[in-house]
Parts: sequence; C-alpha cells; structure tokens
Amino acid sequence: MLYNYSMIETKKRSLILNLILGAIVLLIAFLFWPNEDKFSQSNKIDRTKTQIKILEKRINIRKLPNIDSEDLGDVYRNEIYTVLSHVDTDDYYWYHIETNQGIEGYIASSRDKEFVEVISGYVDRTPPKISSKEKFLVFVNGENNYDAVTCEDDYSKCTLSYDDSNPEKITFTAVDEDENTSMFSINYYNVYNLYSEYRDNNSKLDIKITKDKIKNKYVVNTYYTINKSINKHNKSISYNPIIDFYDENFNKLEDIFVRYSNDDLPGYCINDENLSLKPEYVLNDLLSKSTLCMSFTFEKTDEMKYVSFGFNGVENYDNNYNLLASYYSKTFILN
Repeated sequence: MLYNYSMIETKKRSLILNLILGAIVLLIAFLFWPNEDKFSQSNKIDRTKTQIKILEKRINIRKLPNIDSEDLGDVYRNEIYTVLSHVDTDDYYWYHIETNQGIEGYIASSRDKEFVEVISGYVDRTPPKISSKEKFLVFVNGENNYDAVTCEDDYSKCTLSYDDSNPEKITFTAVDEDENTSMFSINYYNVYNLYSEYRDNNSKLDIKITKDKIKNKYVVNTYYTINKSINKHNKSISYNPIIDFYDENFNKLEDIFVRYSNDDLPGYCINDENLSLKPEYVLNDLLSKSTLCMSFTFEKTDEMKYVSFGFNGVENYDNNYNLLASYYSKTFILN
C-alpha cells in the first residue's frame, strides 16, 4: 500500500508541475506573442478622408512609386491607411501613405487585381472629358481661338494644351490635378476675309481680287514668288492651276466652272497665259524671286462659302524621282 501511495503522489506532483509549466508557457505567450491589434500600423478610421483597406496578407512599403525602390517596411491585411496622394504607372497603382509608426512611402496595387480597397473618399482615375462646341475649328485672318474646345473633370481642375504641327488637325491634351490624361483631335482651317488685295510675305504670295457685284463674278489675280532657286534639270516646264471650292462645312464642291485668262500678264511673270514657262526660262535655272502668275474668273453659287487658290508642277529633284510641287495660297471666305 505504501508503494502504491508513493507512486500516486509522484504522479500527482508530476501532473501539477506540468500544469504549472503549461500555465507559465500560456502566460508568456499571452504577454509576448505578437498581437495584431497591439502592433497594428493602421491609421484611425476617418470617413472625411480618402482611406484604403489592405486586402493582401503583406505589401511592401517602397520609398518611391517603383518596385525597385528601397523597401521601408510592410503593411498587412485589414490595416487601414489614409491616402496622401496616388501615382498611376503602366503596371501599378501606387498609394502614398504614412503608418502610425511614422513610416512614409508607397504601396502598390496591381492593375489586374486590386491589392487594396478604397473604403472612404475617392481615388480619381477618371480622365478629363474634352468636348467641342464645333465640328471643326475655323481661324479667321490668322487669329487662333480655342474657346470652342473645353475640358472638365469630376473631381479636380483640368488644363488644356494643344499641338498644331499637323496641317489638318489640332490635337488637344487634357490633364487633371491627379495627372489623368485624355486626348482629342479636331480638324481646323485657316481662312481669310476677301480683301481687295492680299499679301502673304511668308509664302511670297500676292492676290488681287475684284468682284462684279452685278454679275456676282470674282476676278482673281495671283502672283507666286518662288522663294528658292530651282535647277533647270529639276524644274517643271508647265504648271496646273488648283482652285478648290467648299461649302460651309468644308465639303468640297464639284463641277464649278472657272475661266482662266492670262492675256494681260505683267512683264516679270515667267509663265505665259497657259502657265507654261516662257522660252527664255525653259533652258535656264529658275532663280529665287521669279514669279508665276495666274488669272481666273468664277461665279459664286449659293452653297459656296470658301475658296482656295494654288497651282502645282512636277519637279525632278536629283534626277531620281518626280515630286509634285504644290504652291497653295490661303483659303478665303466668300462674302
């Protein structure tokens, strides 16, 4: 009996010791095991600000909005952060945040799958809207006016810039305060009022226009001064007149009768009444400041709104290929 009692006591003491050791381990784990709430880096929830909730288990905090930038730390699932700003790149959305421990940097979200959720406020990724009151732009007498084209954004201001390097279209670019961008192209036309005399120093063009008010006919005399010398082997021997008529929507009008009459040309013109070079100019180089002349008459119809004048010839540069050389005047508003 003494032996059995001793064994029972030994087992009892061992069990008690194990219970005490287990309690100590649990106490240590309770006191020192990482607690998600205790060590959370979350900002406080503030519905008046733009805030995000982390959806992924862990996301790196980068010093700059670049995956190769310095790693400053991490954020964790279900944490809340206030968005200080955001940057959108080709591959990622970047949120600029600061943890409650003072770590400030950028966290990324994929374009294919969001790693975070916007829980309050907004993140503006909507590009500005560009609109035009007109189907095309018309600039009169060289005065450019872009008032018809405007941009608007739902959340911030937008600014417009333009590129008019294309001779037919102007391309507008709108950028809002979050650097969202949109583009818009529109046709444009430079037109001029029909003066009795018109001179364009840049293209060396003189135009003299008279109108017979009774017969509603226009007589146009054009003088094109060549601004460069043309080698005799390259020059065109004859030229073709170009006259285009348009309605108010700049649709080209066909079958308009035009009468050409170069019977009374000034002596300095290098061409005859058929727009062919005079014999004395055929065998020689054409020097700069040489002048081509053309005179024509047309009758205005009700649908005519604009007319442009010009001529062309074939110039064989370097004796290798033929180049259609067009010499256009400006486009005019028919009154």
